[in-house]
Amino acid sequence: MQNSEQKQDNLQPIFMPEVQIYPIIHKNVQRIAIKYPFQLKGSKVDKVTRLLPNRQYSVTKKLWHIPYRKDYKTWATSQFGNITDVAIIFPEKAIISKSPDFSLPEKEKIVKIKIDKTNRRFYVEHGYSPELFKALATLKKGIWLKKQQNWVFRGTNELFKKITDLLNQKGFKWTTLSVNSQQKSGPPPNLPAAPTLPGKLIAILNTYTITLRIKRLSPNTQSIYTHWFKIFLCDHDKVDINNLNYYQLFSYIKQKSTELNETSLRQIIAAIKFYYERTLGREKMFFKLSDKYKINKSTLYLPFGEIIEIEKGIDSPGDRLLLFLVYHANVTLREICTLPKDAETLFSETLKIPGNNQAAINYFKDLVTECKLRYNLNKYLVENHGKQHTIATLKGKLYKILSYYRLQVIYKKQYEQILRQTQFSLITQKMYLGAFMKFLAYFNYKHPAFIANEDIRDYLVLHREKSASHQDCLVSSFKFFFEKIHNHTLSDKYVMRPRRGFHLPDYFNQEEIAAMLNTTDNIKHKLIIGLAYSAGLRRAEIQNLRLVDIDLKHNRIFVKDSKGNRDRYTLFSKHLHELYKEYLEKEKPRFYVFESWSPGNKYSTTSMAQVLKKMAKAAGIQRNVHLHMLRHSFATHLLEDGKDIRYVQELLGHRSIKTTERYTHIINDALETVVSPFDRMINETSLNLKKHAPP
Repeated sequence: MQNSEQKQDNLQPIFMPEVQIYPIIHKNVQRIAIKYPFQLKGSKVDKVTRLLPNRQYSVTKKLWHIPYRKDYKTWATSQFGNITDVAIIFPEKAIISKSPDFSLPEKEKIVKIKIDKTNRRFYVEHGYSPELFKALATLKKGIWLKKQQNWVFRGTNELFKKITDLLNQKGFKWTTLSVNSQQKSGPPPNLPAAPTLPGKLIAILNTYTITLRIKRLSPNTQSIYTHWFKIFLCDHDKVDINNLNYYQLFSYIKQKSTELNETSLRQIIAAIKFYYERTLGREKMFFKLSDKYKINKSTLYLPFGEIIEIEKGIDSPGDRLLLFLVYHANVTLREICTLPKDAETLFSETLKIPGNNQAAINYFKDLVTECKLRYNLNKYLVENHGKQHTIATLKGKLYKILSYYRLQVIYKKQYEQILRQTQFSLITQKMYLGAFMKFLAYFNYKHPAFIANEDIRDYLVLHREKSASHQDCLVSSFKFFFEKIHNHTLSDKYVMRPRRGFHLPDYFNQEEIAAMLNTTDNIKHKLIIGLAYSAGLRRAEIQNLRLVDIDLKHNRIFVKDSKGNRDRYTLFSKHLHELYKEYLEKEKPRFYVFESWSPGNKYSTTSMAQVLKKMAKAAGIQRNVHLHMLRHSFATHLLEDGKDIRYVQELLGHRSIKTTERYTHIINDALETVVSPFDRMINETSLNLKKHAPP
């Protein structure tokens, strides 16, 4: 067993930072690609690349590219040859673009117009053409579908003629195709046949399909979800599915896991979760049927210049040697345990140092010589009181070095590298890292392996006065770093999440909003408050609102990449049309609806908040106000008007209906219908509060 583990460990490759330079075809244009790993971000290679003229970055390919030149090998050697920490590689095969359908169309290439008569719309597929894209965007009549890489327009003869005239004017050839959308209805052919539902379950299925349409899932997803939900209903035709608890659902899914393949199992789980979470509004459910997602805990690589800078304050050559082997040479702990004391030729014969840097090799030789002079080595280069280290004792020694010298840089870079490989959003990564680094700083950068559960509990006690969200962030970061990275399970006895209070959202009544709008003649300020209230927008959504997102003809606003990376449509009041047109004529914004004094730049959210505070103060509103209260007002007033809560949920962009249900507590009419017992006492006893009692 031990030999197999050692053999597997020896097969692990040593990280070699390489810069690959080769010709590619990018959007039908020949370019020179410059590709290097993300660990080199901020290094000399990265800085030199970012200074190259006419360089561009490809997000899909994750590489830089520059205009093509025949002497690119000689040129690259002159640009990057002086950098010793990397290896310059020139692969012979060029990588061709994998999107030939969306390549740059020239005038003679044909633009496809696909007509969908059933849904009364047509699609324009023109491939990569900045000229035509800009012309169609200027019309403000269609929507660009990023995933499908085409435009969609309403199917009117007037608009169709306008688009075709534009294509003719620009010199593009075009052709029309008929799209039969009815062929796409129904479940995919590879799904098993769904049974016929009893009559009593039809109502539940109808509610389910209506919710699917409200959530704007794709037709294919709707058909798949509906298919599996039918099977789920038939399997539970004798029970009330609304009363099934988590454990009953989990038992059903475990049973299905023995019958279905992995894809079908995921589909039926998604269909069931959609009903209970999105239709009924229950809490999120997680069905663990496989091992936990494993975090890739790859060893940190530090360029030679950085490792030298870190080791300047370390006197012990043994400590410097171990840090160099682990974080620059990326030698495994198992290999370090077996290194002989005469290892000066290690990187000349056995292993290869990243970049084959001669300065790093000489530095290693000097460290070996210094260790042999300083310590009385018996057999191995790194020893444990004269004996061979085990992986556990060597790991403990490394942790003590990090703790003793308070190597904050290594902690932070290692955690950043691990977080980048997770599926967390950038904001979550930043919050987790910031919270945990403050935690380590409190313990003077002691390694987490040496921090006890009691210490974690005491640290959380110090933050009891902070908000519940702050405490919740601490607990989440601790659970991630201790349990996922350091394999240390945290007991609920020491680490408990805070109890969240229930707070009703504060909002304006309609008289207050009208009063605020009447306090100013500034068109921009009026439009900011009017849009925030009439559309229920968050402050970041107001800031990111583009001119192309507002559709005056249909009185709607397209909200792109809102919270949770979700798109949605919301309302645009017809009473704001004249104010909006007057604002455009006066301010002339270029790209965003609300721009700062510098054209093309977003208006500050701080300035928006100040606008609201000044208007509220002028209207005589005494309480503390903030922009989100306008969103609360939008939701509350819609529900007061009797609008369906599911439609309000979609307009607000809430993922869970429970978030929208908060507003139902505000509009409860109990406060208006229930009479205080004090009022009844006055009516029945004829008590006069203004009359004083006799002396």
